[in-house]
Amino acid sequence: MASYSRELYSGKIPEDIPVLELDTLDDEITASYTGPDDGLAFPVREQNGNTGFNSVDVAGITDWRKKSEKGYGICISLYEQHPVNGKMSGDPIADAFAICARKNNCILLIADGVNWGEKSRLAARCALYGAMKYLNKHVYDKLNQPRNTREVVEILRNSFDQAHQTILSKDGGLTTMCACMICPMKGSKEFSVCCVNVGDSYGYILGERRGIREITVGSHDISSERDIRDAGGAIGPVHGSDPELQNLTCSMTFASEGDIVFLTTDGISDNFDPVVTKVAIPRQVNGESAQDNSNSEVIIKPEMEPGERHIYGMKEMERVINEQELVTEEQCTAQSLCSTLVQHVLLLTDSKRKVLENPSLYKRRRMTQDQRQIRDSEIKKKMAKAPGKLDHASIVAYELGRTYHDNLENIPLTGSPLTTKSPSSVTSTPDSNSSRRHSHHGLSGSKPSRPRKLFSRLRSLSVTSPQSPLSPTSLGKLSISPQKISFKRSRSGSEPNTPSSPGNGSFLSKGSSSPSPMSPQSPNKEIPIPLPAQHPKRTSVTYESAV
Repeated sequence: MASYSRELYSGKIPEDIPVLELDTLDDEITASYTGPDDGLAFPVREQNGNTGFNSVDVAGITDWRKKSEKGYGICISLYEQHPVNGKMSGDPIADAFAICARKNNCILLIADGVNWGEKSRLAARCALYGAMKYLNKHVYDKLNQPRNTREVVEILRNSFDQAHQTILSKDGGLTTMCACMICPMKGSKEFSVCCVNVGDSYGYILGERRGIREITVGSHDISSERDIRDAGGAIGPVHGSDPELQNLTCSMTFASEGDIVFLTTDGISDNFDPVVTKVAIPRQVNGESAQDNSNSEVIIKPEMEPGERHIYGMKEMERVINEQELVTEEQCTAQSLCSTLVQHVLLLTDSKRKVLENPSLYKRRRMTQDQRQIRDSEIKKKMAKAPGKLDHASIVAYELGRTYHDNLENIPLTGSPLTTKSPSSVTSTPDSNSSRRHSHHGLSGSKPSRPRKLFSRLRSLSVTSPQSPLSPTSLGKLSISPQKISFKRSRSGSEPNTPSSPGNGSFLSKGSSSPSPMSPQSPNKEIPIPLPAQHPKRTSVTYESAV
């Protein structure tokens, strides 16, 4: 049985990817889901005269509402809602995602429309429609299936050309995109994870042994400072009718059954950056400190280099996921991973939204120019102190395994949802975080989660030692209850099963209501985090095991 290393391969063209033989791809669909609203079906909805798409073939699939615990996605807005008229900033949502999972393989797509408005939304959804249609047609052709990893990457790369042409045909704007395909390796239990991305939409793998590692790390230089408002590249009419592919990257690595592959837009990934979350400040190139020492009571924050910030962000994702596993005593699934990370960024940015949703800001009253300047200056200061970045936030995930059937329509959900108090919370799928772990976990069957093992050991110890302070009786007194997220925001015209809200950006200068990472930071308590001294290389990265 062949075994592959966790080496990461990346380059600008498919020829940079090694040729490794694949197993036969199954074409039986187990999950097909897109969002928000009608997702990739949006470009063809009006021409077919049908607002739904369960009876119409869209990009090779007739049912795009087939959700699964192991194949899932969420798209929401982190922007504020006007407290008087109820309108959302940045509406409509310019992000989109799609997943099409089969018995032993999966296609994942995510796009982030650049700028606000209808053209950005159209661009993202046209890109997904064009790419998914091309992939479903060329990958599952019985006479011409891809036989090796390089052929898969070539097909993914060609799907970007089709996505670009679809945008032009519909007069859309600009969008980033990340396309990923997971295929079984021949003579092995492992899977190849092939990605092509442009812009700042990235791909990751969550593994039990190695934690979270980024697949698309070759598309951005983690050793240099990055402007989070700069997408880095996009498809759509950037230069006349040509796209901007300066950071387009082909990548490939390997994963095992039970690992979770997930794609995010920058609304998720940037909100794990320690500078954006206000727990650190960027280290200055000239050696000067960015600390504000004017106040003697200020607690000094750690200074981090770009590579350290990149590692911290992935470790912070791991921490959030591990805490959710500990609370629920359930191993993370694709569905719960999406819900947990979205819940985290939604709560993180709550204080920013509250600043902008203060009703007193919208009262009509006469103000002098000086009074307006004072008010605006106070708002800017409050926004600079508040953690996080307001943006559209999207994630789509798939748990690797060769066989499963777990349509969410048949999954009983338990536990009370956790609803944020902010009026800007958004409506998500009611079943966005299943409290039940299915028994079919790839070919190897169900595996107990790390927290479940811990509690089992504690309970077994209490049997032999009745006086133990960690007896079942004392454990029962702990008020630990699963926190299930429910994004609830009333918006006319939005679909009840997907989260909603608006977005920001401007190509190669994507808009954001958060301050630049290089701006002076507000006082906050230091959170010392030990960081590795070495960082992954750009083109070939070997990830060490996470302890």
